[in-house]
Amino acid sequence: MQLLDTPVDLEVLGVGRLRELYYAVLMGEAGAAARRSFGVGNEIARTIDYLANHLNEQVTIDDMADHVGMSRAVFHRRFKEATTMSPIQFVKSMRLNNAAMKIAEGKTVSEAAWDVGYHSASQFSREFKRMYGQSPRQWSNGQQLATGLA
Repeated sequence: MQLLDTPVDLEVLGVGRLRELYYAVLMGEAGAAARRSFGVGNEIARTIDYLANHLNEQVTIDDMADHVGMSRAVFHRRFKEATTMSPIQFVKSMRLNNAAMKIAEGKTVSEAAWDVGYHSASQFSREFKRMYGQSPRQWSNGQQLATGLA
């Protein structure tokens, strides 16, 4: 996250640091579970990649299940086993995390919400507050204050 403060550092070091993180997870205590859950050809990993590329679109459980050729029930069970979240919880978390990063990069709360597929500012604010414990504006102000102090 510190790399977000300096675009040059992010550009030069970002991919390498991400690889380090992947390596640490795969070699750590959770490595076996991570390899099983997100290995090559895994339907759940393909779903997460699909979601990342369609974050600002309305994606249903049926869409995700169809994408990997599973029934809705089997997909839901396997997704929850792999991620410990329901598909809808995961999508919401992914969108809110992505929006938080966009806000940290300087986008307005409204722009960030729109970019990740929210069409209702009040719904976005409610869900953001539930996840982060503060409103998007409070969080944004806190990020700006932290950046100003660094």
